[in-house]
Amino acid sequence: MAHSENHLENSLYASIMETIDLGIVILDVKTRELIFKNKFAVEIFQQTQNLLDYRNLLSLLLTDYGSKPEKEIFGKNYTLRFKNRLLGYTPYMIADNFIWIIIRDITERSRLESIAEAVNSMDNISFVFSGIRHELGNPINSIKMTLSVLKRNLSEYSPETVEKYVDRAMTEISRVEFLLRALKSFSIFEKPEIQDVQIDDFLTRFIALVRNDLHQSGIEISKIVGLNVTNISADPRLLHQVLLNLITNASDALEDQKNKKITIRVIKQEDLVAMIVEDNGCGMSKEAQANLFKPFYTTKTRGTGLGLMITLKMVTLMKGNMEINSIKDKGTSVTILIPEGTRNA
Repeated sequence: MAHSENHLENSLYASIMETIDLGIVILDVKTRELIFKNKFAVEIFQQTQNLLDYRNLLSLLLTDYGSKPEKEIFGKNYTLRFKNRLLGYTPYMIADNFIWIIIRDITERSRLESIAEAVNSMDNISFVFSGIRHELGNPINSIKMTLSVLKRNLSEYSPETVEKYVDRAMTEISRVEFLLRALKSFSIFEKPEIQDVQIDDFLTRFIALVRNDLHQSGIEISKIVGLNVTNISADPRLLHQVLLNLITNASDALEDQKNKKITIRVIKQEDLVAMIVEDNGCGMSKEAQANLFKPFYTTKTRGTGLGLMITLKMVTLMKGNMEINSIKDKGTSVTILIPEGTRNA
């Protein structure tokens, strides 16, 4: 009876592994053999059957096996471009003898994310350029006036006065350069360039970029930075886009509200820095919060339902995390947890 039950159980497991839409391969590290491959794994590598052996699979999927500690290899998520597919896979070491590799075809998911990222960026372009038009106008006019005055009086001014006017023009040029660098925020496909970011200065510049557009919607934006926080470890382009996405969401939530306010607070939490974007908008129900990170779920008439997924993806690229708390008819608080910078006191 026990033997019959074990046979039934084994048959059930085998049936599940054969019909599941995940590729499963099992390698025996002692005998150096491929001891199992399910139907989906064979399908993935169908045109290259010679890959389905122990040595070739290790070479293709686990290039660091044997040269790095196992804890740095197993349980991690990897991606691989294989022919016309994008594969995601995770290896596990089971009982010190067997390597299980779970393989997923993420080609379509990646394509949808790429489309959504492009759409999300395009949705924000008008918001960004409204601020850029306003912000570029001020420094350019200041540079023009400075150089005009300097040109008319160049023969009369002392070297010290000339230097003063040149320094003023250089300061305004620096403002223009920052705005131009901000445009790189749309290049969200690039590899993150993690660096120390002086957070108070970053937020001052960011708020200057969006304040005019928010003001036209009757929204007041402010920042509060804790005294014990100076730097965070982040990619300024990604951080700019993350904040822009969150500010856009907050602005939408404030559409029918009175006394519209958005506050960005920065506080230290152990070895992390919390950036909290708060609004006093319409808030969300518990049901809406439960579905926030589900693909294509949206409460907006023109939303893609992928904006927050993209934002979370960018935060995780900076080794951070994101939490959302909201109360219906009270407002929403989004907390971005980012590693602390190396130059913090």
